[in-house]
Amino acid sequence: MSDARSHTFSDAWHRVAGLRASLRPDVRARRQSAHGRHWYVLSNPLSNEFFRVTEDAYAFLSRLVADRTVEQAWRDTLANDPESMLSQQEVVQLLGQLNLSNLLQADRAGASASLFERYRQRRGRERRALLMSVLSIRIPLLDPDRMLERAQPLVRALVSPFGLLAYLLLLGLGVKALMDRSDELFHQAAGLLAPDNLVLLYLGFAIAKVVHEFGHAAVCKRFGGEVHTMGVMLLLFAPLPYVDASASWGFRRSAPRMLVGAAGVLAELAVAAVAAMVWAYSAPGVSGALAYNVIFAASVSTLVFNLNPLLRFDGYHMLVDLINMPNLFQRSRDQLRYLGQRYLLGVKLAKPVAESRTESWLLPLYGAASALYALMLMATIAFFIAEQYLDLGLLLAVLLVLSATVLPLGKLLHHLLLSPQLAHERARAIVSAVVLAVLLLGLLGWVPFPDRIRAAGVVESVVFRQLSSESAGFLSELLVKPGARVSAGQALVRLENPDLLHEIRASRMQLQQIQVQELRALALALADLAPLRQQRMAVQAGLADLERQRVALTVVAPVSGVWSAGEVEQGRGRWFARGASMGAIVDESGHRFVAILPQVATHLFTGGIDRAEVRLGGEEGQNLLLRHVSVMPFDHGVLPSRALGFAGGGDIAVQPGDPNGVMAAEPFFRIHAGFDAVQAAEVRLMHGRLGVMRLTLAPKPLLEQWERSARQLLQRRFRV
Repeated sequence: MSDARSHTFSDAWHRVAGLRASLRPDVRARRQSAHGRHWYVLSNPLSNEFFRVTEDAYAFLSRLVADRTVEQAWRDTLANDPESMLSQQEVVQLLGQLNLSNLLQADRAGASASLFERYRQRRGRERRALLMSVLSIRIPLLDPDRMLERAQPLVRALVSPFGLLAYLLLLGLGVKALMDRSDELFHQAAGLLAPDNLVLLYLGFAIAKVVHEFGHAAVCKRFGGEVHTMGVMLLLFAPLPYVDASASWGFRRSAPRMLVGAAGVLAELAVAAVAAMVWAYSAPGVSGALAYNVIFAASVSTLVFNLNPLLRFDGYHMLVDLINMPNLFQRSRDQLRYLGQRYLLGVKLAKPVAESRTESWLLPLYGAASALYALMLMATIAFFIAEQYLDLGLLLAVLLVLSATVLPLGKLLHHLLLSPQLAHERARAIVSAVVLAVLLLGLLGWVPFPDRIRAAGVVESVVFRQLSSESAGFLSELLVKPGARVSAGQALVRLENPDLLHEIRASRMQLQQIQVQELRALALALADLAPLRQQRMAVQAGLADLERQRVALTVVAPVSGVWSAGEVEQGRGRWFARGASMGAIVDESGHRFVAILPQVATHLFTGGIDRAEVRLGGEEGQNLLLRHVSVMPFDHGVLPSRALGFAGGGDIAVQPGDPNGVMAAEPFFRIHAGFDAVQAAEVRLMHGRLGVMRLTLAPKPLLEQWERSARQLLQRRFRV
């Protein structure tokens, strides 16, 4: 049998050939046109069911009448319009889907039983799933159509050029309010999942979603749609509102349909703007905390979920209307399934879903992107929740693994063993699948791949002396320009501290007072002399320490060398705490690279390092070889440079109470390596220059590397 003939005829045709079926009398058909293509939306106003079909499918459905069988209607189409006729397999699928949408009436006797057998099975599975799950129950509560009709004058004013200007002004005010307190905006996000904030977070979501659903309903009504159902949906055991605005699917033009889809997000962003102004200009309290949760629910969550076209929410339906590709989500997966069957399993009878050259690349691209985004989103949510609730996060991670591996493998096995599409090529498909599985497992589990580790670090002079302030003060005068060569004992910086000078004067006056009291005790009260002497000695010791601090206001070079001090180049008036870094005196005759790694990277000690390279900041296109790499197998807590920590713009967490920003929040391993002499002469190595080290270890299979990375991530983030 040729491919063309196999695509025309179907093994399941005998099940529907003698069936007398037609569209229900109350079904309405509306024509939609976009990008030169025509569609028909079939709707049942009583059940509010919608179904979109192609022009060819509607031409076939128009030939279905009660006194003719499906076989007769199909042959009539074949005789009159063979170019646009549907294949038998397409007719079988079309009739089954229309019946599922309650848009078809048929003679239920005889052959019809086999046609609707799958429908009854599917309905049974849906009922069982509903009983087993309480996460997606919808409870209709009211019919908002009359209320929306009375609100149409306001809706028309909002959906107008004047309403657009007012909306943009509101968003602008909300953005300004957030920018005024931008320093607190992200800091407060760390407590979103705190136990004492969960109630406010839920209220924030509820407020945002109520406005979201009313936005859909109001705009749908604005363009002539009817909205008769609004209620509550149980999502993770929490009730949230929902509305049925599916009447917009029947709009002839795509612009109103897209506006209905965008109305929910636009309404939420308006609520977020109002909440931003309440949060920014109100005193700390419950109202401000609730407003912050509304901001998160009505902006971040709606942009990540509702407006994202890779998830089947508002953004997806807007994309479908924009590019005019109905059922994009399912068709993209069907196209990926076709590619797998045709080119991986070798099923020659597999039929593509794509109807044009554009769809042939767009459908698989969208299918792969949406699947990867869903997995990444679930993983991000699992880690975000695990930060506060480890058990719940691990449960979500297990569900993610099951949905990403076990379920697809189960569906593949079911398809290989039971799918009627493989009836004539099942053996070849099974053999191809087994061969591919063996090759994939062998590639991932046995073939060694390069194993590399990257670590941030800094260039250090082999000989250097760290310079720190022995006294606190404001930078008053820069006596030597950083980068210049200095001699031992040369003054570098002069600080000033009025409070220190005041303490010195006060201590001197106190010392004079005690000395006068001692003279008086010698003449009148010898018993008071000993305590006064002890008090004088304590004041003298304190005064001596203050004098040392006063002298230390002038920072001098302890050794000769080049003064490297980016910390003091920010100008006069900067405050330096006692012990703050003032740079380093370095000897530029030799340099090394010092990198830091988390302690979970213990596999460095089990295998050798084959190669070490570094890329310095500003010269990322050049790899410098490193020699004599050594890993220090003991804890370190002080970063080699402030620039590696959060305080200096780096990626390493530091202790909040450290004024210098060099005390790491977690201990780490240090890695020391020297530069290749030939390459080092070609670049300028400066003390304190940042870079990234790449260590190439002994090759290992990818599965082993992935398992190790996952284990190290859990150890670092959750201590498990």
